[in-house]
Amino acid sequence: MSNLDRVYEITENYHVGPKRERPEPGDAAGTIWEATDPGPAGATRRSLSDGDRWIPLVVEPESPRATGEYHLTADDGFEGIQNVIDRTGGNVVIRLAPGTYVGRELTLEHGVVLVGSGRNATTLKLEDGANADLVTTPDLPDRNVMECTLRDITFDGNRANNASGNAVYGAFWNSRFVDCNFYAAPGNGFWLAGSTASTDDNQFRGCQFLNNRAAGLRGGGNKRSYPSVGVARVDTNWFGYNGGPAVTARGESWKISDSKFYANGLDGDPTIEFDRCSYSNVTGCDIHSDYPDHPLILVSASKGVESIGNQIKSNDLRGNYRSAVGCLVDGNDIVALQIHDNTIQSNGRSGSGIVARETGPGSFVDCSFRNNTFVGTTTGRAVRLPDSWRTNGNINAGRID
Repeated sequence: MSNLDRVYEITENYHVGPKRERPEPGDAAGTIWEATDPGPAGATRRSLSDGDRWIPLVVEPESPRATGEYHLTADDGFEGIQNVIDRTGGNVVIRLAPGTYVGRELTLEHGVVLVGSGRNATTLKLEDGANADLVTTPDLPDRNVMECTLRDITFDGNRANNASGNAVYGAFWNSRFVDCNFYAAPGNGFWLAGSTASTDDNQFRGCQFLNNRAAGLRGGGNKRSYPSVGVARVDTNWFGYNGGPAVTARGESWKISDSKFYANGLDGDPTIEFDRCSYSNVTGCDIHSDYPDHPLILVSASKGVESIGNQIKSNDLRGNYRSAVGCLVDGNDIVALQIHDNTIQSNGRSGSGIVARETGPGSFVDCSFRNNTFVGTTTGRAVRLPDSWRTNGNINAGRID
């Protein structure tokens, strides 16, 4: 053990506070003072009084570069987080103490793991008047970032004081978003953007998407073009009071499961939208709406893209809606869509349980609506499907036309 380490271990005169409150050295001989003023990320800002002067001390038991882990406080600020990412180039763990970190356009890199102290303790907030994204990835749409993690943080888009911007806008590959809030953005809560690089295999678990002006979670497209995004797992999340859809997905293999949806689509959008999606499913979800002008779930095929092999199974579809499930062919086929084993509840003011429409070329091929249970009455036919659909085992469905 070095002499300095021994001093830290044995002294009883150890104080923490702003540098301006530090006493004169002659009044504090033998005292160590740890300043809480903002300073370089990762540094320990301590000084020792020898009775005549304050002697700066820097004791680092392990180098942050060696451990790949940094601990920051709200005093380090948004700039402190960005400085660590820029200095390390990524592949770094950053742990954030409780507090609010205010700024704009925090730009992630490969392998950044950003961990808060709990979504109710650590907040990243878009500064007033920024009209920009709170968190983003570099060089969209030409590249992605790989293997990032965001955990235990609230991302506050501050829509009350901004006219535009997403809480998170980025192209990710094999990344994880766990126990976070994506809240009050003037745009989307989270825009999982498409890029020319791969944007597959991302997961959202235990997150809340609340009070965003546009979608809670938007997948596919970017600010320049409309590439798809594939292999996204969205499980045990909560979506509420978003102006646009709770989830709007474009791409393949979107797996939405065991999640709660309440009062989304305030502006007339569906709660969940599969826009030219294939091999995707909605399973085991509780989906509620009190907005009668839109469907709870919309599946569409258009613009040269078929919709193939989607499944809507074992959900509770409730409330007041135009249709619990809407299916739209507008130029291309919907193939092998399976809508099975759902409970479809109406408060007596809903239009229909399921409606399938063809508004342009294309058709429904090998689609099925089976073993669904209706509770309550609808103002129109509960089931409005073309003859090509396979329908059997539905309970309280009435006449199918």
